[in-house]
Amino acid sequence: MRKWLVASACLLAIGCVTTSVQQLDQAVRPARSVDSVSLLAEKPEQPYTVIAVIESNTETVFDSFDDLRGAIAAEAAKLGGEAVILGQESTDTAFIFTGITMIQSDTRKLSGEVIVYERG
Repeated sequence: MRKWLVASACLLAIGCVTTSVQQLDQAVRPARSVDSVSLLAEKPEQPYTVIAVIESNTETVFDSFDDLRGAIAAEAAKLGGEAVILGQESTDTAFIFTGITMIQSDTRKLSGEVIVYERG
């Protein structure tokens, strides 16, 4: 019984981030390191092409927006993206009634446009 409780606690601590990718072109680019992908709060002045849109979300209280940004950067790196223009962070809150108590459940969402810079 005690082992089961420890295993359950470990699984809860891991959390769950779901990421979906909508690739906008079929060009094959070499993967990049995650550290080389810039996360941008606004559109850059340098000309660029959007190659994909990524959405990441979670439903656990253990995952933060930093976790979502990391997941988006990892997916962008796989696609060969140079940067991600991040969208607005959003949180949806729902309450689940268990019969004895009410539990708050937060869903965090973040999306971004994966870009490559145009060479001219």
